[in-house]
Amino acid sequence: MNQERKITFKNLLSYGVGDIFGGGSFVVINLLFIYFLTDIAKLNPALAGLVVLVGKAWDAISDPIMGYISDTTRSKYGRRRIFFLLGIFPIILSFIAMWLPFASSSQIIKFIYYACAYVFFSTAFTMVMIPYSALNAEMTREYKDRTRLSGARLIFSQFSSLLSGTIPKMIVDAFPDKGQGFIVMSIIFSIFFALPWIIVFLGTWELSDVKVENKSLADFFKNLLVIWTNKSFRVHIGLYICAYSALDLIMAMFIYYLTYYIQKPYIFTRCLGAMLVTQVLFLPVYVFIANKKGKGFSYRVGVSIWAIALVSTLLFDSSTPFQYIIALSVCMGAGMSAGTMIPWAILPSVTDVGELITGKQQAGVYAGAMTFIRKLVQAIVLAVFGLVLQTIGYKANTVQSPETLEYLRLLFALVPSTLMLCGILISLEFTITPVTHPILIQEINRLKSGGRKDAVEPFVKKICEVLTGHKYENLFKKQ
Repeated sequence: MNQERKITFKNLLSYGVGDIFGGGSFVVINLLFIYFLTDIAKLNPALAGLVVLVGKAWDAISDPIMGYISDTTRSKYGRRRIFFLLGIFPIILSFIAMWLPFASSSQIIKFIYYACAYVFFSTAFTMVMIPYSALNAEMTREYKDRTRLSGARLIFSQFSSLLSGTIPKMIVDAFPDKGQGFIVMSIIFSIFFALPWIIVFLGTWELSDVKVENKSLADFFKNLLVIWTNKSFRVHIGLYICAYSALDLIMAMFIYYLTYYIQKPYIFTRCLGAMLVTQVLFLPVYVFIANKKGKGFSYRVGVSIWAIALVSTLLFDSSTPFQYIIALSVCMGAGMSAGTMIPWAILPSVTDVGELITGKQQAGVYAGAMTFIRKLVQAIVLAVFGLVLQTIGYKANTVQSPETLEYLRLLFALVPSTLMLCGILISLEFTITPVTHPILIQEINRLKSGGRKDAVEPFVKKICEVLTGHKYENLFKKQ
């Protein structure tokens, strides 16, 4: 296809709808799956938790392997887009399978069934989301267009999060038989998550100059190590971990903070809704800032707002008026918007830096590594949070001690904001900007067309070394 093909509004929508699945599916799972396993499927709570852990362990294997498969696939539809079609039926079947009330008197058999169903779902998720994450870098080389694609993706992601956080429980509660309610919910949302991939397939493309290279699985795992020599990737992962760890902690603690410290559990849905709606509304703002001042700058602006809003909760208590808490939620959503969008907007540019290092476009490797790191960090953060709750003396469904409430207040305000401060400091090292990125692309194209390294302009050489963390003479060597 033509490398100069323009990104239209239709293409933005077509690409963006893919994250209806990515943004919504795990919201449903995080909110309802453990409850379903324990209260509907009657699985032992310890085994219910183990079901999710089995899925995370499988992700550690499947994510990088899918990156390898995506990078080496050859088809008339490209190496990424073919998986959008292949993944439609696995998404539907696997999501429904997770919510079937499996009848067995044996806890072990039940555990095996739901563990397999969850692994099946995780595989279907990986099958489409890793090629999808890599596609941004292979639809266009333009810095601003990539940012627009990432913004469109996050808009649909947050839209899906809103729907997935509210409607599934309403569907389940509409049925006297909760098991039947979960089946109906799973059918509706499996279709909601699966059908948009047809639109993604039809409305996207892959650049014709991206070559599919033959490489073994061993070479792929070697490349997983090579990507860590990419300075821009290391900085990018730092931003990603700081923002998303803060997000995971806030989402995990928010209900405890409102229920026990603010003593207004009934406002949780409204606060969460205000936060997510504001997050969507501010996405175009951060896209605009990123395209004018750079993604690192946009990240700093948003995360600073987010951190200030969190620290201000130190002034709140149970007497704080409801409108103040809603205003806080709006401010948090305004800052959170950049923290969740910018790391994904950065990924395509980081893969370009990787191409300058190795001479190969390896978007699948980078997307696989990023997806795996996200899942791993989330599992660690939530596990640590559970231990912290126990350490501070938290007891479920009862009045908490003053000491426990004070710990909750301090944890909610200070721990995520500390992570954000770390992200802000790390972002100062991120040097891919609207100025340096076109120079990076021009140098890649010059070298690909046979340009000599000793003919490089001095300022271009310096920019390449700053972005990659390598001496210029060592760049563009096939790994």
